Amino acid sequence: MNQAATKVETDAVRVICAEQDCEAGYNLKAAFPDFPQVLQGWQKATAAIRESMLSDADIACGAGPLQNFDVYRAAGADRPLLVFIHGGYWQGGDKSDIGFIAAPYVRAGISVAVMNYSLAPQASIEQMAEEVHAMLKKIKSMAGELNIDVRRISLMGHSAGGHLAAYVAAQLKDDPVQAVFAVSGLFDLVPLIPTSLNKALTLDLQRAENLSPVLMDGPPATRVHTIIGEHETGQFHVQAAVIANCWPQVVAHHVVPETHHYTVLWPLADEGSPVCKAVIAEILR
Repeated sequence: MNQAATKVETDAVRVICAEQDCEAGYNLKAAFPDFPQVLQGWQKATAAIRESMLSDADIACGAGPLQNFDVYRAAGADRPLLVFIHGGYWQGGDKSDIGFIAAPYVRAGISVAVMNYSLAPQASIEQMAEEVHAMLKKIKSMAGELNIDVRRISLMGHSAGGHLAAYVAAQLKDDPVQAVFAVSGLFDLVPLIPTSLNKALTLDLQRAENLSPVLMDGPPATRVHTIIGEHETGQFHVQAAVIANCWPQVVAHHVVPETHHYTVLWPLADEGSPVCKAVIAEILR
């Protein structure tokens, strides 16, 4: 189902969550206990494509051990690039888990970069955002070598990665990315403050609001898609609705049938699925 982005769920411009309900709404491993099995599937699918599709591994964009990215190159020169930012509540995840996402886009003529970034509690969310900026700068410096068209770079992020994609895109007004695909993203971080997830993040109200895309102007020249699984928690549906109400740049909201927070990535890696076709069409438009 593809809904008009401005007509979903709520007319609110902030995410409201009673403190006692926030843990249930955002503790995803408790809500979806099949995550370990899903993760194993991701890792197996990534291993299966790395030998045939991974062209450049562990390109450094900083001095830290997680400041690097992989590139899955499409054939040809001046290809558009999709940058994928993994999830894990800014505390976990790795590019080796999630490279499988690249396959349909590479086959469609779109190169894909899958990045790592430093994780909490050792790193702050602000530092992670700076690392996304550094990765984009590195990509642009290597554009000729990687056969990338720097005018056609898009960001896709899952969960915490969806937040980073939107947050960074909002800061790139003078050098915008082409599109953002925020998959089960977080756009108002205040509801995370009372949850167990905040132990590593140490968010207070001021930092949570400063980091919330709903309180930022949307990127004026970037087209934004929100993507969410049908069976996601209610709080994540509200998160997607609120960013659509705050950012006129949200041009489409995709509800992926019969998926939840983790399984929503499978259709995005399937060129036969409507949501994957929509992403490809947006990048190649």
